[in-house]
Amino acid sequence: MRDLQRTVVALRSALEQAHQDRQRETQDALSSAYNESQQIRATVGSLRTVLEQAQAEKELAVKSAVVSAQGEITQLRDTVTALRMSLERAAQEQADAVQALTTAHYAEIAQLHETIRALRITLEAGA
Repeated sequence: MRDLQRTVVALRSALEQAHQDRQRETQDALSSAYNESQQIRATVGSLRTVLEQAQAEKELAVKSAVVSAQGEITQLRDTVTALRMSLERAAQEQADAVQALTTAHYAEIAQLHETIRALRITLEAGA
């Protein structure tokens, strides 16, 4: 009977030890899982910060590109306007020059007709 009592006490002690070992393992696993969870949360937080910073930099770059493109577009429009005005002015000057030459040619032709008429009159008077 004493042997059985000792066996029961030994088994109870072993059972309690096993129970304590399982509780310690469970606590260690929970502690490890909690630490891992905290590390993951910290990593997610830092990645979120990096992502937000990258998005802010991207938005700034886009805004800068848009402003630069708008400035270039404005310059190009001004250049086109200046070139159009210059072309129109050159076309008008050319049209004026052609008109002046045409007028001069008609005047010369009229003068030559007068000279021919005067020479005819002179020629007919002398003959």
